[in-house]
Amino acid sequence: MHEHVPMSMRAKFLVHWRANVGMLREKKILALSSFIAILPSLVFGLALWYFDPLSQRRSPATPINLTALLALIGGGMAFWLAVQHMFFVYTMNRYYAPFVRREIALLGMPMCPACGHLLANMQVRRCPECATQIQSNNS
Repeated sequence: MHEHVPMSMRAKFLVHWRANVGMLREKKILALSSFIAILPSLVFGLALWYFDPLSQRRSPATPINLTALLALIGGGMAFWLAVQHMFFVYTMNRYYAPFVRREIALLGMPMCPACGHLLANMQVRRCPECATQIQSNNS
């Protein structure tokens, strides 16, 4: 939440609660954001299955280099965490932030739904920050 939005902790909690409920009601967004959040885990699991050094596909005479195995697992985990974080940030910015902005605007603090810029009033036709056309509530 923007630090320049003057709200109490209770108000911030309510804004996020309502934004979460609003997002959960949108089945398409919920399914897509869940897929985006789970995809890196699926890819990491597939890579572990494919490169499993203890599987029966290996010949018993091939020794296992423990250092290389630990490096592979550690590097894979670091890569997985980085990709998971990137997907999480994308999901939050793309799908969750508009719900938060809408809830803040419903509290009487006009906010651009596209970029989150606080507007002076709802009479503004375009956001001065990103030039998005602002829909008035009475149209």
